[in-house]
Amino acid sequence: MKGLAILEEAKASGLYDALIIQLNKDFLRAGLSEQFDEHIKPEALMRNLQATLYEQILSDFESYLTLLYTIDVSEAKIKALPSMELHELTAIVTTLILERELFKISFKNKP
Repeated sequence: MKGLAILEEAKASGLYDALIIQLNKDFLRAGLSEQFDEHIKPEALMRNLQATLYEQILSDFESYLTLLYTIDVSEAKIKALPSMELHELTAIVTTLILERELFKISFKNKP
């Protein structure tokens, strides 16, 4: 499932705001100051998250790894990625992050 589809699914199930809150919480826990506005449109969130990851990889790779660990993105999925351009990598990692965050909030919000 692509990142935008994940965000649309979150919106349809009423979990979009919770996803952004969880994303912001995990960024803070990883020691990153980037925060996403709760009223941001899904397309803008995708763009901003991808740009943030791109910048993080270039400027502070250790913090990028800490973020992935904090969010609990599958290390096996990351290691299984083939070599690719950085912008392609950040697009895939953005999707993996959103998948994981949606899973966490879906689990927390189950009746």
